Amino acid sequence: MIADGLDIPRDALQFSSGWLHKFKDRNGIRQRKLEGEASSADEAVIANALPLLRERCSNYPLERIYNMDEMGLFYRLEPDQTLATKRISIALCANADGSHKLKPLIIGKFEKPRCFKNIKIQSMPMTYRNNAKAWMITSLFQKWIREFDHQVGLKHQGQRVLLLLDNCSSHKLDGLTLRYTDVHFLPPNTTSKIRPMDAGVIMSFKRHYHRSHVRLLLRYVEAGNRAEDLRMDILQAIRFIIQAWGEINPEVVRNCWWHTKILPDDVNVDLRNVSEDIHQNENLVLDELADALRDLNLPYPMQAEEFLNLPEENIVYKVPEDDKIIEELVYLFKNTDKENTDLEEIDDSDEIPVISTSTAIASLETVRMFLLQQENAEEYVKLVGKIEKFFRVKKTNSLRQTDINAYFH
Repeated sequence: MIADGLDIPRDALQFSSGWLHKFKDRNGIRQRKLEGEASSADEAVIANALPLLRERCSNYPLERIYNMDEMGLFYRLEPDQTLATKRISIALCANADGSHKLKPLIIGKFEKPRCFKNIKIQSMPMTYRNNAKAWMITSLFQKWIREFDHQVGLKHQGQRVLLLLDNCSSHKLDGLTLRYTDVHFLPPNTTSKIRPMDAGVIMSFKRHYHRSHVRLLLRYVEAGNRAEDLRMDILQAIRFIIQAWGEINPEVVRNCWWHTKILPDDVNVDLRNVSEDIHQNENLVLDELADALRDLNLPYPMQAEEFLNLPEENIVYKVPEDDKIIEELVYLFKNTDKENTDLEEIDDSDEIPVISTSTAIASLETVRMFLLQQENAEEYVKLVGKIEKFFRVKKTNSLRQTDINAYFH
């Protein structure tokens, strides 16, 4: 079928009889029903799993116990009951005391979206990967866990850490050697109850993300535009993702670990002391999101809770049939040397224009004048000075490079 799809003789492609099986196995593909984390947890399985989990966790201090979890995100979703599009996957990881939140892993569909042009994407505190469906697949997971192993080795000076993972079929460790990481897989049908990221961290993240998202939408509408005309690109979504992840307080992370009851009882006592300010802040974020949704005055608006709990976002991988796998392989072969274009949607983002240092300095001067008109802004004024120094160094270096090029021209 692959040869037929490529319009080449069948004998031009030589695969062993077990090639498709091995391909599926390498990429964590199983013949299973498509499902996400919404499936109900088996209370009996949880009761049996907790003693072993607590025993494993008792061998590590809180700062060396981690959990990684994936989520889907319709980053451009309009809160008015319309069809959800523009989906990405995100992996979030943090340790039990909230002192170490790793850079989010963001999985999109396009290797180089147009909005990435002129952007030093590697300078942003996140990791971007891609595949045709924006799913977490084994190859991406293995890249992630290798980097995780490196990062925690540096963070904890070579001491081993415990990483708790769900039993997603893409989480395969075959062929990997991890120097600093011990992995414990959670039993099936339990992860929605005993996985810390899924016990509230992801929901907190989504509240912060969508607050920024809807505020942007509201500003766009208040400027006289139609909500449906705002084409927020993945670069803007990444900025909101980074901001949202940074806004999650370590106390929120600790509280979610406490709710899972997977840590020893004496440790759980230390984790549950969450300040009232943290609860109030989380409620404030939700209230601000609800207010912004109301202010949009959409004809068929979603309520905040509905907006934050789309079942489709719980799905982070799917299990295609053999024919579908072959169809996608044909597509990949045909488009190896072409611009990355998905069968179901195209990259409709726009190229970001290059900002000159002169323009940046002028804009910064506006910020400085604003701060000078505010109370208690001294530290921020100093920060603007540091940023301006960076801009002027860039401008000087650019002028020097121009002079050198002119000399050799």
